[in-house]
Amino acid sequence: MTEQPKFAKAVVSVKELKPGMTILSYIDFHSKYKSMDAETSKWIQINFPGSRAHVVRGDKKVDVAVERVQEGDTLTRIHKIPPQRKKLTLVTEQLAQALGKRGFLKFEVKYQVKEKKASSQKEIKKQQDTAKANDFVQKIKENVKTHQNTSKAVENVMDDARKGKVNYGAVKEYVDGITDSSSAEAMSAMVSLKESDQTYDHCVDVGVIFNASYFGIKAKKGDPSIFENDSEALLGAFLHDIGKSKIPKDVLDSTVRFERDSKEMQLMQAHPEMAVEIMQSMGLSEDIINMAHYHHIKMDTTINSCYPKNVSYDEVIYETRLISIIDVYQALVGKRKYKKSWNPPAAMRYLDALAGVEFDMDVWDDFLSIMGLYPKGSLIQLNDESLAFVMNISEDDPERPQVVVVRNGSGEDITHHSLLDLVEEKEITVVKDLDCLEVFGTDAIDYFSKIDIT
Repeated sequence: MTEQPKFAKAVVSVKELKPGMTILSYIDFHSKYKSMDAETSKWIQINFPGSRAHVVRGDKKVDVAVERVQEGDTLTRIHKIPPQRKKLTLVTEQLAQALGKRGFLKFEVKYQVKEKKASSQKEIKKQQDTAKANDFVQKIKENVKTHQNTSKAVENVMDDARKGKVNYGAVKEYVDGITDSSSAEAMSAMVSLKESDQTYDHCVDVGVIFNASYFGIKAKKGDPSIFENDSEALLGAFLHDIGKSKIPKDVLDSTVRFERDSKEMQLMQAHPEMAVEIMQSMGLSEDIINMAHYHHIKMDTTINSCYPKNVSYDEVIYETRLISIIDVYQALVGKRKYKKSWNPPAAMRYLDALAGVEFDMDVWDDFLSIMGLYPKGSLIQLNDESLAFVMNISEDDPERPQVVVVRNGSGEDITHHSLLDLVEEKEITVVKDLDCLEVFGTDAIDYFSKIDIT
């Protein structure tokens, strides 16, 4: 009896398409497919007849026949391509080149698994991990400016709220762009790679870390989200400190450490209560208001860092318990010109010690399962004295992530990068975690962006 061929599925970039693969879905696109013009939407209709498309139309994600794609839609997926359209699905060198020129970036593919199954599966996993790491680097490069612009938009919203205007439209534009491009996870790693201010960058960092970790947790546990969509979650996280808009700007932007009982500290600690009225006037949900109102409530409500007072921890919803952890994580890791910051692994160890005392242990375990002991973007030293960036965390062993060496043990920068899986490379160990700004200075994010894994 002839053995039937076996097939596997994977997500690959356009550069990784190989002859013989079959494309199941088109899943990532050039920016020209965002808010498509009439010509682009018509081109999609003509070239993918009979297929289905996922698009973002207004504030909704819908699945439509390709023939119903229209001007203004943002294309996020083309799938269910009819079998007779083999010229769109059966990969050849000519098709791969054409797709690259047309701005089709990533695909779900099916391919035949050949003999030497164990080694093939191992090689496939390595290719997938490499593609994931390269995509992570690319997303960071693409979103440095987005982070800066979003931070400025948050500042403008707070300035307007200070004047009695409550409109988050400018922030919503960036929220939608970040969620549509699935950039939150990569942007969350920027926290340790750049300098930031203490208020507006903080809001953006907390927002993207919350979005990436929250939906990662929900996917892992198979639990539903309380939010209508990803954008609502990210918007709520961005605005968790909106109450600070009621604080005079000279106090808010001060780099001076205020005394515990000072007027300025009392003002700062009033910001969660100030947020309630502002958010209600914005028409935001009670869940989002809970996040702003109670994100400084600790399990032990008697400690000084817990405010507002006279609140039961039972009133604090899961999402707020999560953002309270992230709020402290960012405050520790965020790079300020005027203070010594923690590197991400050190911050994770510190928070681990507070879990069960200040923070909900179960929520902390959920957060740790997504972030890992060495969060993505962390800089570490290996036992051969080389320096490496963490690219992916391992579910099998949180102490042994996937890394890319960027400087060898002799202190020489490496230009040809490869991905090392420390679960596989048993002889390599992590001996120290480092502050990347101390090692690379303010060019750290540019240095990271030059990583190109082959």
